[in-house]
Order: sequence, then structure tokens, then C-alpha cells
Amino acid sequence: MLRGNLVEIKNFRKLLSEHYPILGVLLASFLVSTSTGTYTNWDAQLEFEAASNVIARGFPFVTTGLMINQPPLGFYMDAPVFHIWGLSYLNGVGIATAFGLGTVLALYALGTLLYGKWSGLMAAALFGLVPWHVYISRIFLIDNQSLFFGLLFLTLSIIAVKKNSEKLILTSGILFAVAFMTKLFAIFLLVPLLLIIFLHKDWNFKVTVRKALIFLAPSILFQVIWFGGFANQNFLGVYISSDFTHPELVANPSLIFLPIIFVKSAGWFLFAAGLFALTLAAVYRKMIRSFLWLDAVCVGTIAAIVGLDLVFVLGFHLTVPYVSAFKYNYVALPFFCLLASSLIHKGNLLLDSIERKTKEYYVKLCIVGVGCALLFGSLLESILFLEKWVGFVSFGADSVTYYGFFVFSEPNYRNLALYHNLALAIVVCSIALPSLITILLKRKK
Repeated sequence: MLRGNLVEIKNFRKLLSEHYPILGVLLASFLVSTSTGTYTNWDAQLEFEAASNVIARGFPFVTTGLMINQPPLGFYMDAPVFHIWGLSYLNGVGIATAFGLGTVLALYALGTLLYGKWSGLMAAALFGLVPWHVYISRIFLIDNQSLFFGLLFLTLSIIAVKKNSEKLILTSGILFAVAFMTKLFAIFLLVPLLLIIFLHKDWNFKVTVRKALIFLAPSILFQVIWFGGFANQNFLGVYISSDFTHPELVANPSLIFLPIIFVKSAGWFLFAAGLFALTLAAVYRKMIRSFLWLDAVCVGTIAAIVGLDLVFVLGFHLTVPYVSAFKYNYVALPFFCLLASSLIHKGNLLLDSIERKTKEYYVKLCIVGVGCALLFGSLLESILFLEKWVGFVSFGADSVTYYGFFVFSEPNYRNLALYHNLALAIVVCSIALPSLITILLKRKK
């Protein structure tokens, strides 16, 4: 017993020594989120009403007397917290914030698995500070809950594919079922999984009917139990949303509504960094060809999510995907961050490919410097945005059609800048200091 405990302590210390920088990123994300204040809107009040009725009546009923037109699992996950800490909107926002921190950690795990530790750390830092994520974390919406379990499912699924393990396939299927029965948008995370399976041939993983059934069985079971039993709806009830049957249509949607909303939500530098990462992949494709498939996974996932929203709006003129594009495309944000953070890995490959103190080395060093400047610019832009835009916040193509966040509780204005600047400093130190220490130790040897 004692020997087993010692082994566990040793393994924990090893894990902590390898991944301790993520603690700084989590602390920075916590400081930024909790100092921002809390928000509400019609969606948040509706979801809080559903969660409240889980406590009061056992089911997620809303004002109409019907159950909310969303999968129910997220509201049942909230119930134990409300039982322990009390039913209040602020406690509900606390749940969203906690799951927001969880998504930062889950993205670090996914990025580390795909691109390596430092790229994963940068992706987590970009995601943890970006306004898009911060505002979602300070309002009672179930998006972070679904994304947290979705990123866990994707990470474990990649390991399952790599090891060709049916047990891991079943476990990842359960995590997907949890994410999917929390919010329908989790289905988008099947796109990167399928791309990884078909683009990475070295793992010799074959999709069979047996493996597909093992993976899908938990989701099917959850749907049958809830929509076929408790909710008294048809089996396809999870796929039917009032978003698609809203009677009002958008007559003349802006053709550039998504770029406008993306820039308002995440800033210019994040997307500039992602574009620069793709440019490096194209110019130096022979040098980094072993990782080009990862860029294809990120781009393919983003294209699928964005493309479907464009079809809903420009093709079918649906109102909700237009007004709520901020939420519809939230699942794509981690992949924007992964793509931008790949500059860390690509920069290392460029500098390691040639001898130092040569002309070509200094040229590539300048290229790497531009990439680092874009990444730091994204972090700084996020902090400046959050300090400047307090109070009512909206994300939309124009001043008439937007998705708004109304203030529920004011932030601590006196210490707002202090917490935000401290968070930025912690992130920079968490990323830069370990690398600097490693370089100094190598030179000492």
C-alpha cells in the first residue's frame, strides 16, 4: 500500500515537473475571467430557468410549460452545484467559469498531443485570454460544458486511434455522448477526428462497423432514454431545434458578417498568426511536411463549422445562425488557437534545420520573430480589449443585428487593469521562463 502511494506521488511529481507552466496559464485565465464581471441575456435566463426547474420539478421546463429545446445533460450537471451552494444566477456563472478553465486545460492536453507541449501551452494561453472565451465563461450558458467534454473526447479518441484500443474507443464514445447530450454543437468535433483518421495513415487504424457501433452506442442509448422516454419526443429530437424553424428570416444578410464577428470576438492578431502559420507551412512544406496534416485538420474543422453557418444564413436565410454566429462558431475557436500556436513548433523546426551564425539562419530567425510578435500581439490585444470594453457587449455584423451581453454584476473597476496586466505577465513568464532556463542549463553544460 505504502509502495503504491510512493509510486503515485513520484508519478505526480514527474507530471507536475513536465507540465507546471500550464498552472500559470490557468491562473491567468482565472484572474481575467473573474475580474470581468458577469453577464446575462435572453438565452442565459432561459437556460437558468431550465436548470432551476431541474431542482424544483426534476425536469428542465421553461416558461412555455415545455422542456427546453436543447439536450438536457448540462442542466442536470449543474444541479448538484446548486444543491450544495444554493440556487442563484451567480453560482450558475461560477459553473460556466469553472468549465471555462477546464476547456483551457483540455485544449492544452489536445495541443500537446498534436503539436507538442509548448504549442499546446500557447494554444491554451491564447484561448484562455481571448474575449470570445472570456465572455462565454462569464454568462450562464452551457457552451463551455459541452466544449470541455468535447475536447476531452477528441483527445482520448486520438489516443484510442493511435493505440487501436476498443476500450478507449468506448470511453471516448461516452465522453462524446456527454458532450453531445449537453449541446448539439459537439457534433462538430467529429470532423477533426474523422480528418485525423483519414489523413494520418501511419497509425493503421481502420474504421469498422464494430468500432463505429462501440463508439456510437452511448450516444444512441442516451438519446433513446431521454428523447424516447422522459422527453416523450422522437429519437431525432436532439437534432431538431427551433433555431431551424424560426418564422422570421433574414432578408439581406451581410456577406461579411462572419469576418466582422470573428475580429470583434478574438481580434486581428489571432487570425493573422494563423494565416502566417499557414504561409510558413506552404513556403517550407518540405521541411515541416510531417506536420502538414495537422494544419489540414485545423483548417478542415474550421471550414466545416464556418461553412455550415454560411449555408444556414446565406442559403436558407435563417435568423438565429446569423444573430448568434458568436455561439455557432465557438467550437471553431480552439482550432484557430491551435493553428496560430503551431508557429512555436514550426519556428523550432526552422531554426534547427540550419547552422547558426549563417545568413539563412538570421533570415529564419527574423521570420520566427515575426511569428512570436503576432502571438504576443494576440495576447496583448485580448487584454486591451477586455479593459476597454466593459458594460454592455455585443457581437454582430452591424449595430442592428447582434448577440448582446447585458451586465448582471459590475466588475471591480479599481483593480481591473491590475488583474489583467498581471494575467498577461503570468502568461508570458509561464511560456518564456521555462524555455530560457532550459537554454541556460544547456549552455552551462
